[in-house]
Amino acid sequence: MSKVFLDIGNSFVKWSTVDSDYYEFHGSVSLDDIIENGLASVLELDGKVDAVFFSSVADKSHVDLLKTMIQDEWQLLPHQLTSQQSCLGLTTGYKDFAALGDDRWFAMLGAIESFKQPVIVIDAGTALTIDAIVDGQHQGGFIVPGLYSMRQSLSLATADLDDYSQTEISVLDDNGTNLLATDTSSAILGGTLYMAAAFVNQIVADLNLQLETQFKVLLTGGEASKISSLLDMEFELFNDLVLQGMVFVEESIKKA
Repeated sequence: MSKVFLDIGNSFVKWSTVDSDYYEFHGSVSLDDIIENGLASVLELDGKVDAVFFSSVADKSHVDLLKTMIQDEWQLLPHQLTSQQSCLGLTTGYKDFAALGDDRWFAMLGAIESFKQPVIVIDAGTALTIDAIVDGQHQGGFIVPGLYSMRQSLSLATADLDDYSQTEISVLDDNGTNLLATDTSSAILGGTLYMAAAFVNQIVADLNLQLETQFKVLLTGGEASKISSLLDMEFELFNDLVLQGMVFVEESIKKA
């Protein structure tokens, strides 16, 4: 049996498969590419698909389109996985659990299944989110704009600025010495990069102090690698933490 798992974001779809209990992460594909060319064509899946599971933070119109594609291309009704009050030993810290983003929920589930200790999950995507878990209890978290969002907001709100939201930058200049920017694009790119990393560094340090513990830090999301070089603490980088959490949930449903 081949099961497909989709983590649907605002710009990209990460996906994985489980075939005869073998889990494989396949990477991410552009949401625009899927909309233009079809899901089955972009994923290039060989063999029969028996079930599709998805979670999403994307626009409802895009989700509805993908659901229609799944039904038309594979003759399947996809199963949507969403956040819960409690699941697999994790309890949300939100009073209204439905208001917690599904991506944050499944990333936390993926974290606690792999690490039985206090964990901080940092998801660097369109939004930069931080969530802390102690003894299976979600303590709460933070949400701030991600790199893309910060850079795009500057270009939209400031006259005569180009859109640098998709541009890459290294921390140092070509000589490997000067951190300070000498042109507008580098100033925006470097400034937002340092803002994001400084925020993460300070929050992790404060939470370790406040809760009198040493958190295991997990980093995930499409922009995780961009800020990782500026982080002060040890961390582990995961490309598919949300998908891992989804698989754990589906397996628990299957066993129930």
